[in-house]
Amino acid sequence: MKNSQTLFAQKKLRSTSSRLIIVDVLLSHHQPLSHQDILKQLPQNFDRVTLYRNLNWLLKKGLIHRISGENRTWYFQLNHEFFNSQPRPRLTAKQKISTTNHLHAHFNCKSCGQIFCLDDIHPKLSHVLPAKFFAESIELTIKGKCSRCQ
Repeated sequence: MKNSQTLFAQKKLRSTSSRLIIVDVLLSHHQPLSHQDILKQLPQNFDRVTLYRNLNWLLKKGLIHRISGENRTWYFQLNHEFFNSQPRPRLTAKQKISTTNHLHAHFNCKSCGQIFCLDDIHPKLSHVLPAKFFAESIELTIKGKCSRCQ
């Protein structure tokens, strides 16, 4: 597994102590975390607004992706490419999807509320978008019970 400094160097991005701490928290988990989950693991003097601002910056720079959960809660996770050296599958240009966005499905457990990335399931458009339309992401969330809650 890579460290946070390596991730910033790979993308040629400026690292700050706040960004490094947040990425370290995300690196230590293999499931998406809510803003509250992340905040609980940060030093007590860490400002929640600083966390929001840094999460938005990490999203914009393509280091993380966010998943819409129940009750309008956002969950955040490092993009797949940072967990291992295998590149993510890319959709064709014909499908007009940006390859910088996350391209996998998610599973939302209705019992425990946890969200899991399903890296082997890749949503795809069955048809080409109309002219001058450009999709930035496709969201697919499967809801049910996870293996622990069965």
